[in-house]
Amino acid sequence: MTEEHGRSKDNDEVIVRMTKREWEYVKDIHVASKYKEGFETLTPKQQDYTVKHLRDSVGIEFLAGLLFTFIIMVWSLFMDAPLKELANPSDTPLCERAPWYFIGLQELLIYFDPWLAGVVIPSILLAGLIVLPFIDPNKESGIGWYSFRVRPVAVSAFCFGYAMWYILIIVGQFFRGPGRVFYWPWEDKTIVKAVTQVEMTNFHIVGGFAFFILYFSACLITPRLVFKKLYKSLGVTRYHIFVSLMAVMMLIPIKILLRYIFDVKYILSLQIFNTALNF
Repeated sequence: MTEEHGRSKDNDEVIVRMTKREWEYVKDIHVASKYKEGFETLTPKQQDYTVKHLRDSVGIEFLAGLLFTFIIMVWSLFMDAPLKELANPSDTPLCERAPWYFIGLQELLIYFDPWLAGVVIPSILLAGLIVLPFIDPNKESGIGWYSFRVRPVAVSAFCFGYAMWYILIIVGQFFRGPGRVFYWPWEDKTIVKAVTQVEMTNFHIVGGFAFFILYFSACLITPRLVFKKLYKSLGVTRYHIFVSLMAVMMLIPIKILLRYIFDVKYILSLQIFNTALNF
């Protein structure tokens, strides 16, 4: 709800813009003839239509946090932590997994270099998922509403990134055996699988640059032509931020498919200042 500071010269009215949903809440309230600011100046009936943040939001979240903490404490009394014996430097097991919240990173190490899998890609994904809700084009009813019908762009992008990350965790936890080799759930992981060595190939440096130029150009141009309303509602700056984040996020499944289908190890491999930049 926004207030226009311009007042009518005839009757000194205050013009307020609001959505249809907001009007349903306030249409039966009789506002005083003189405009008064502040929560304390409202009548008890008018106060019922305001939001008391500390009471209605923070209090409920605090109680939910206490309840969740109590459940975890009770659960921990009946379930032991899955700790193993002390590490033996002379006996390195073939299959060691990171904690479940790091298994997604461990899975990315199979497809990307460590600096990409451990730092760059997770940072872009987390920053993108945080920024995406604020790029939502629906200014009228998008603020404060999180349903798919009201905010389809933000919800769809967030769900895609969220699901992709948990798919990496599931694959790393249940489909990886000794030596990080892929195992189907019905295969015995205590038996080391004989893996045939496949010679991996890299894109030529010209082909790598061409791939990224064409890929990002297509990602920037295609949505603008297909979803014209999206480009108009987002504007130039927010559109390019949104499309760039989605393009980087889509590179992860594309790189995985290229590795398994075409045996491509690196799309682009550069040697700059004695440092290897491989993607």
